[in-house]
Amino acid sequence: MKCPECGYEIADDHLYCDRCGKEIQIVPDFEPEIENSIIETLSTVAEQIDGTNASADSGGKVNEKENKGQEDTSAKEKHKEVFWAEEPAKNWLFISLVTFIVITIVAAFTSVFMYHRYSAAYQVEQAKACAADGNFEKAVDFLEKARTLDEEPADIVLLEAGYLYQMGESERALEILLELIDKVQMDYEKKEKAYENIIAIYSEEERFKEINSLLTACTDESIRNQFQQYLALSPEFGYASGTYDEIVPLKLSANTTGKIYYTMDGSEPDESSEVYTAPLFLESGEYQISAIFINDYGIRSEVARGWYVINLVVPDAPEVLLYSGDYHEPTLIEVTVPEEGTVYYTTDGSMPSEVSNKYAGPIQMPLGKSNFKFVTISDEGVSSEVVSRSFDFSMNTDITVEKAINNVIQALFEQKVLKDLQGHSHEIQGKYVFRYDTIVEIPDLGYYYVLNEYIEDQSGNLTKTERLYAVEVYTGAPNRLVYDENGKMGLISLR
Repeated sequence: MKCPECGYEIADDHLYCDRCGKEIQIVPDFEPEIENSIIETLSTVAEQIDGTNASADSGGKVNEKENKGQEDTSAKEKHKEVFWAEEPAKNWLFISLVTFIVITIVAAFTSVFMYHRYSAAYQVEQAKACAADGNFEKAVDFLEKARTLDEEPADIVLLEAGYLYQMGESERALEILLELIDKVQMDYEKKEKAYENIIAIYSEEERFKEINSLLTACTDESIRNQFQQYLALSPEFGYASGTYDEIVPLKLSANTTGKIYYTMDGSEPDESSEVYTAPLFLESGEYQISAIFINDYGIRSEVARGWYVINLVVPDAPEVLLYSGDYHEPTLIEVTVPEEGTVYYTTDGSMPSEVSNKYAGPIQMPLGKSNFKFVTISDEGVSSEVVSRSFDFSMNTDITVEKAINNVIQALFEQKVLKDLQGHSHEIQGKYVFRYDTIVEIPDLGYYYVLNEYIEDQSGNLTKTERLYAVEVYTGAPNRLVYDENGKMGLISLR
């Protein structure tokens, strides 16, 4: 179609000239079948009105034309002239009726034409047909028009975005989808689909920052939860900022998988900072915790900060009643425990904690060099100062621990309990081995090395038995160590 104003060629679906802006008046063309139908209808109406007039004039007489059985064309024309001349009222009725019929037919035709040309549903149907033929560009043209005709275009936009994506027009698809979620009210299902399509495009192009910004700006909590794996929200602190009178086991949490980095001095955290793996135990003092979260897509959150003042009552340190030094006789290490708290200790010089040995009574000083550390820990988890003691304990005897063990093996071999000096026996698979435990003083009997007995299997695993052995530290005499029903120690000689 050409513009009547400037002659520019206008596309079929345009209402205005793209060159001069002239509005195009569309008048539907009648098809031959419709024109013939109108002519036949008018002829029928004319014949019916003509027959009615003839019947009224004759007063019920038989029409002269029927009696003669022939048609006279000139007579018919003459009759029409008489009809138009003599019956003006009836002519007016005929004209009105014909006009009404013509208008009705034209209106119906125009309605069908307008529906096909200006209905959103029709445009969508045409778009789907084009897409089925692989003509996505034409399909998008139909949907562009459909969007202007539909007050609720969500479904149309989703369909159009899909066609644009298949055409490789991702940016155009994003543009209409972003406009949709920004300006159009729609139900949750359609909104979720729109966000899903946007995120799919961003994710394919690894534009994860845009996804994070999109979801951060979203006010629908359900949508945010649906796609929270793409979000990088600031870490949450298990305790609010403030002053506390107890140790604070501060937990940091994130909204999805990734890593939390933190500092405890208020400095800005980054990937080189400490990685959070377990609660931060805040003891006495002031702390400024700063933390960021970086999710699996490399998106960095805003910095979260917390300020804490911990005021704790520090318990008294334990009192060790034995001084450091050299000792040549078995000696017990005794500790006075403060009223508030529990005493824990180590023997290898490491710092004691709540998982260390708990002091429950006097400790037998071990042979050789040892370095004891004691600490009191309150019920609130506050630690006292650490008290250290170092001891070097040796007996003035030629009987060493190794010789004491050999004496026991030799005695058991002589009694045929063992079949060789390597500890093998007829009774078990594997062999017997013996390990030093401590030195004890048996009242009225003297000092003895106490040995535990184990069974060692072919894989080297040790299983402790219930038998104990005692070897006199000055003579080396081997014995079985037993206890009576009152817990009193006794000896059974192996020689």
